[in-house]
Amino acid sequence: MTDTIPGRGQYTEDARRERLNWLRERNGTALASLESTGLTAQNLVGNVENFIGSVEVPVGLAGPLLFVGDAARGSIVAPFATSEGALVASASRGARAISASGGVTTAVLSQRMTRAPVFEFADIATAQRFTAWLHGQRDRLEEQVGQVSRYTRLVDIDPYQIGRYLHVRFVFETADAAGQNMTTAATWQICRWLTGVLAAEDELRPRDMLLEGNLSGDKKVTTGSMLAGRGTRVTAEARLSRDVVASVLKTTPEAMVKCYTATLLGAQQAGMTGYGVNAANVVAALFTATGQDVACVHESGVSLFSLEMDGDHLLATILLPNLVAGTVGGGTALPHQRDLLTALGCAGAGGVRRFAEIVAGFALALDVSTMAAVVSGQFADAHQRLGRARRVDWLQDGDLDAVLLQPVLAQGLGDPRLHVTEVGPSPQLYGDGISSELGALGERRKLTGLHPLTVSWTDGDGTAATTEMVAKVKPRGEEVVAGIAMLVSLCGPDVARAWNCWGADTEFTDTHRREPAVYRRPEPVLTSLLPRCYGVLEDDEREAYVVLMERLRDDGGPWTPDRIDAALRAIARVHGHWLGRDQELLDEGWLHRVQEPAHLAKSRELWEALVRHAGAELPALVDAPRAGILLGIVEDAGYWTQELQALPRTLVHNDFNPRNIALRDGRPVVYDWELATVDVPQRDVVELLAFCLGPQTTTEEVDRFLAVHARAVAAVSPEAAAVVARSGWHRGYQLALRKFMTTRLALYAAGHSQREFDFLPRVLETTFRLWSLEQPRDGE
Repeated sequence: MTDTIPGRGQYTEDARRERLNWLRERNGTALASLESTGLTAQNLVGNVENFIGSVEVPVGLAGPLLFVGDAARGSIVAPFATSEGALVASASRGARAISASGGVTTAVLSQRMTRAPVFEFADIATAQRFTAWLHGQRDRLEEQVGQVSRYTRLVDIDPYQIGRYLHVRFVFETADAAGQNMTTAATWQICRWLTGVLAAEDELRPRDMLLEGNLSGDKKVTTGSMLAGRGTRVTAEARLSRDVVASVLKTTPEAMVKCYTATLLGAQQAGMTGYGVNAANVVAALFTATGQDVACVHESGVSLFSLEMDGDHLLATILLPNLVAGTVGGGTALPHQRDLLTALGCAGAGGVRRFAEIVAGFALALDVSTMAAVVSGQFADAHQRLGRARRVDWLQDGDLDAVLLQPVLAQGLGDPRLHVTEVGPSPQLYGDGISSELGALGERRKLTGLHPLTVSWTDGDGTAATTEMVAKVKPRGEEVVAGIAMLVSLCGPDVARAWNCWGADTEFTDTHRREPAVYRRPEPVLTSLLPRCYGVLEDDEREAYVVLMERLRDDGGPWTPDRIDAALRAIARVHGHWLGRDQELLDEGWLHRVQEPAHLAKSRELWEALVRHAGAELPALVDAPRAGILLGIVEDAGYWTQELQALPRTLVHNDFNPRNIALRDGRPVVYDWELATVDVPQRDVVELLAFCLGPQTTTEEVDRFLAVHARAVAAVSPEAAAVVARSGWHRGYQLALRKFMTTRLALYAAGHSQREFDFLPRVLETTFRLWSLEQPRDGE
């Protein structure tokens, strides 16, 4: 095998594939992700050499941010290309605060690009004479620039003599191009002209010359560029009202200014060039999305950020003195980048000023939001990662292979001679569940979520089988709790503090152990309701918790009364089997730490903070009357939870809604049991009705569904029938409704302010309708 990259200088698909295969063979790697690309090789001349493929970077939308600038005006949404969690959310929060206060004022102050050749002379005197002569050649130098580019204009000549060396900083305007290539070509033309003109002038002629003597600061942070400018010099300013700082940023103007003062001193001690929080994040995200030269992030991310009081307002400003960006040339012509520039209204000639103002506006929004997070303690919460005392060999992409799955299937299917022959991917599912997504926030370094597989094996008799299944790889409960902490950290210090105090004791703890335990249960009333399980893996050393289950496909049908009845009857068999036997379940230990109802009253601080946040952030969903209802229920929790405690309990799914129910041959199949716990059976009824009924539902409809469920529970056994008869079934429903509203619904509402739940508006409408229906008969 040759060690020379094949197809050099060739921009064809055949050459791309030849290079890719050469790299595979050379490194022994599959590089499957590079097999296809959306880019056309022939169109990349001037962008890249030895092209083999493309790397996909996630793009998220930040904003909207209201601009009242010179070139950028109106409400603007910005595409951020980034893989850093919380960046888009934080910039969006800052944008919301600025927009609510009247918007951000932006202006481009200048646009410059530099190249600085260095000339070596025989002695100091010759260098001085050359400097004096050069200043008189301005018109002739401009002529040379015009021969190279009609868009480039020489605006300054700035000489710096160091002994017999003369560095000359040529300063150009380059219209809508970033200008590095333009200025290089123009400076080279100037140097060629100088060499020719001075060929016979011994008293002026340089001995030697370099096109760049490292004075221009190209792709470097320099004080010279900060002062004189390199690229676009752009500034942004916003006045944030006290109310907005409190409601959106969860702090006060005085606390923000105090933090700014303290951190400015730290920056000075560190010798920081400029002063900023993290403008480079916005620069990098927008540069990557729009095809800028990402190496220029180093100099372009330098900023001067300031905060001060302006009466009762917080005045925030930012200056980006060196934003090296363009809207023509380079990577801006690539298809995805061009589309995003077009979406910003910046593509092509005339767009660079608007683009620069957009970058500055969003940089200011991010700095404001990040400093608010530091002030209120949200910064650490939003970036927390669970610590471990040891290195963990987590599951990673590619680990769900035959070696890992064989013992799992052999044990799960009861066939020790089973041999897995092949494991491959299946078409992707719609998405991971909420718990998996929250777990991924809490710990991003490991494989979690739903992974469709096609698995082939031969059993002990040599019979071959192939089936589609799903490997549900569960995060630890602690990671789910940490993921929620990251989400609620953006809900303000009150919610974050309350979650840090009480979150570890919520129903999300130990979710990684509960679901595997459910799939190991032998009771037919449960196994008949579950998806088919092919095996369970629990490996504490690797923190690997995997359930292999059949792949279910929802028929997408509406939740008619008949379908709701079927689901209620199906779960009722589980409820009836363990009704009144909750202590037996708890004694087995697999449910781990189950809260007693009285704990809800003890953690009142958390539920009140969630409700108040939802009322402030989502007034259209949780208006003042609704917030008042929820707060009233929490306030009375010390009383009604005692009543709830006295009712007979059972095993409940605790997440019983259409997101976790499918039909197999017309029969309900219930999955996602990670929140399974001990509670009154009506808890599952409440959630199903809240998700499936509409805001126009009637008392008669609710009572009929309750009766269907009660009869199905009673039909399980004489013991269950006796418990149903004496338990006050309707009262159990009323109390379960209270618990659902103050815990799960309040948490959904707070989360909705940061992560949109499509189902929530309808569920809220229906839940408050269910509440209103019970008020005339509450306590019966």
